[in-house]
Amino acid sequence: MHSPSETKIQALLRLLSDPNEQVAKTIQHEFVRIGPSALPFLEKASADDTALESRVAFVKDEIRFEQLKEEFSTFVAHCSRQIDWEQGAFLIAKVAYPNVDIPHYQECLDHLTEEFRKKWHSEEAPPGKVARLLSAFLFKDKGFSGNRIHYHDPDNSYLHRVIESRQGIPISLSAIYVFVGNRLNLPLSGVGMPGHFLVKIEGEPIPQFVDCFNGGAFLREQDCEQFITASGLDYSPEFLEKSSTRLILARMLRNLLSIYEREQQNPMTERIQTLLQILEDSSTDEDPTL
Repeated sequence: MHSPSETKIQALLRLLSDPNEQVAKTIQHEFVRIGPSALPFLEKASADDTALESRVAFVKDEIRFEQLKEEFSTFVAHCSRQIDWEQGAFLIAKVAYPNVDIPHYQECLDHLTEEFRKKWHSEEAPPGKVARLLSAFLFKDKGFSGNRIHYHDPDNSYLHRVIESRQGIPISLSAIYVFVGNRLNLPLSGVGMPGHFLVKIEGEPIPQFVDCFNGGAFLREQDCEQFITASGLDYSPEFLEKSSTRLILARMLRNLLSIYEREQQNPMTERIQTLLQILEDSSTDEDPTL
């Protein structure tokens, strides 16, 4: 990206209104190459000439996605702990909501944590008990639930929208549970079981799993095995092992990819594929399936 003179940008803006679509596309791509420094000029041009709104909107989206690609690449290069899942999930939300106020929604998670602490939490309580209280708090008191009616709405996968609507799919609701649990120092991990996503309470003598899509119900290994075999798969204990951050983020992206492919939203499909490619290019021995 480079910073041309204001004179050149003004000349490009005049060409952006050219009735020839091919000329306009060439100019749009030139603005994307210029990058963020062009945004103030584009904003003003769009306000002055409403006929430019759609072309300017395309350029702004492309510039912001280029910024997101750099941000996501930097994040992926250094993420190794499951606690990084929260940052990665918020970055994914920027695909559709480039201006999302991430600190605000992190504060929302902080407030949920503090509300739970004041109402329920005892420092002496064992993790299993605190996890059950957290389940009741999030899925009964605060109303988080699985969005069964509009399961394939992409907003179910964008973390800030799940915080706002309190509805999501298994992996995004599990994310809310884990991110609040992390703030409570609970030993939680995400488990990418085939066909369903769960949360595991680590360190328990008998493995316990939380089904956040179904009201935060607690499951035993036998329950998970029954779900897997009912799906027509042969059960393996590996299905209930902790998933790495990269695997979880890849699963979130693939959920979105499936939705956008079904809706034939080509620009969004391409953007999700790009982020998936960044994950795949950064794969390690820890994530052999990526």
